[in-house]
Amino acid sequence: MKVRDGWTTRVRTLLSHDQCRPLTAAVLWLIVSLFDSGTSRSETAGETATEAAKPPPSAARLVGHWPLAEDTRDVVGTLPGKPTNVTFGRTAGSAKAAAIFNGRDSVITIPAGAALQLGTRDFSLTAWVKCDVPLRNTLGDLVSQFDPAARRGFNLHLSGSSPAYSSMSDTRHVHFGIDDGYLGPAEDCGKPWPSNSLITCLIVFDGELYCGIADADRTEDKARVFRYAGGKRWIDCGRLGNDPNHHSVQAMVVHDGKLYAGTGIYDWVQAMDQLPGKPPAAPTRVFVYAGETSWRDLGQVGFGSRVLCMGSFQGELFAGMDVIGKGHAYKFDGTKWIDCGAPDGRNFECFLPFGGKLYAATHGNVFEYEGGTSWRSIGAEPHGITQIHSMQVAGGRMLLGTWPQGYVLRYDGENKWTKLGRVGLPPGPQQCNEINDLTVYNGKLYAGVIPKAELYRYEKEGEWTLLGSLANRSDWAADNLATWLRLTCLTTFQGRLFAATGACQGRALDAPVDPSMGRVFAYQAGQVVSSEHDIGGAWTHIAAVRQGRTLKLYVNGTRVTTSQLRAGPLFNLTNDRPLLVGFGAQHYFSGAIADLRLYQGALGTDAVREVLGQR
Repeated sequence: MKVRDGWTTRVRTLLSHDQCRPLTAAVLWLIVSLFDSGTSRSETAGETATEAAKPPPSAARLVGHWPLAEDTRDVVGTLPGKPTNVTFGRTAGSAKAAAIFNGRDSVITIPAGAALQLGTRDFSLTAWVKCDVPLRNTLGDLVSQFDPAARRGFNLHLSGSSPAYSSMSDTRHVHFGIDDGYLGPAEDCGKPWPSNSLITCLIVFDGELYCGIADADRTEDKARVFRYAGGKRWIDCGRLGNDPNHHSVQAMVVHDGKLYAGTGIYDWVQAMDQLPGKPPAAPTRVFVYAGETSWRDLGQVGFGSRVLCMGSFQGELFAGMDVIGKGHAYKFDGTKWIDCGAPDGRNFECFLPFGGKLYAATHGNVFEYEGGTSWRSIGAEPHGITQIHSMQVAGGRMLLGTWPQGYVLRYDGENKWTKLGRVGLPPGPQQCNEINDLTVYNGKLYAGVIPKAELYRYEKEGEWTLLGSLANRSDWAADNLATWLRLTCLTTFQGRLFAATGACQGRALDAPVDPSMGRVFAYQAGQVVSSEHDIGGAWTHIAAVRQGRTLKLYVNGTRVTTSQLRAGPLFNLTNDRPLLVGFGAQHYFSGAIADLRLYQGALGTDAVREVLGQR
């Protein structure tokens, strides 16, 4: 044992020096692995009490340490940070001194240096994080060093699942991703229900992925929710009530630890009572998931035919109605639905918490909620758009996905909207491009588009890359609305980007035309590891580790999830971008960060726990 300890100590001392050549390092690591083979088995097979008592096996070297208690000094290296609109102090009810980020423009910038040239090496990042609660802002990024043009670097951020029209949920999931310009092929994740032609929602709740369907050929099968079981398998989680004129799970959101869903008929023609011989949708209702296949009815919401969207903001649950419901918004007080007014009487399409305020879009206009029943216009059909179907935040700015040109618009303040480009069919006599969803995943923005169920990735202003069309119809025609195809919703889950398809009107009669409609697909961009359990608003210790081909994510000292890199060379993460704290691809962070540390090398479980206990 003494011989082993002496060898490993000397080897790790050599490895801690920058002068250690790569070939020498490889040989030395081989020696360490021969002596420490039990450690690797512990990481793979799980920890026992005996293994947990072993000294930390990591040879990781601390290269940057920012306590963030009163300034942005690096106390071990040469990587001082520059704060912008960051304050320092103690958060309410806490003894921890920390950097406090306002969620609007706070960021710490650490210039690129030799220690930030991560290359293909192992590295570890640890920090204490405290999120602001309740949710008043789109969730933001914790730490990032990412070149979006090359898609190279890493991202550590918070994500709240958002199913298309509905707003970001108030659950705070941790995502850690690396990339070197890699995109894998689309993976078929199955068709939840055979006679359904459109997936209305994809949302993550309590560590699981759920979806809603738009229709089915039998009344008892309509308006159902399903849970993903891996591969191409989906588990039935029940129907929203038993009203035969509720066909669709129209909207979903996670709020205050519960999953909510609203009813409707996705086919707007029937929902507006314009389909001869067919009954209109029943009055709108909202349900809360009670487990297994059970849903509890929270009552009728207004007098609409579709709950077009739902939102969580400042601890309150909101729902938006269609034009049949005169475009009203409502909020739930625990027993009844309270009218919040109608911005313009048109379809109330989207909610978005952003910068401490609640925003919403109707069929063509954008508003800021002022409380009570008052809404203030901040955009009226900008650039000639006539419909808005998605709202999102990327790069700290509010975005809209629109119809019919297929513009993505960015809000630049004072009713000014800038075009970030056009997606879908090229300009021509037939204008039918509709952006159904916008989502940020591993450092990049993605869009799902009508009329050919296309997935696009944003590159820079005016430039989008088409990644593929995920649904098909042999009878597709630009001048035939019934043949158009949707990419209805995008969300991130277990390190991948999930996308769902649909027929334009979401009717059961469309399902037999082609099996690609009503399906779910998944992409992997780079390598991502994610924990889909809410970390809430308490102080939480997060550790993100790259070790060879493995990414590991720790929450409060427990390794919660891992992922393995696909075959091929290791990702080279070196780029010339600064390390950003409190900002990244999506948004500015709202809350506090303390004791940020960067290591060369991979921390093991015991070492992570040791770091956790040092503050």
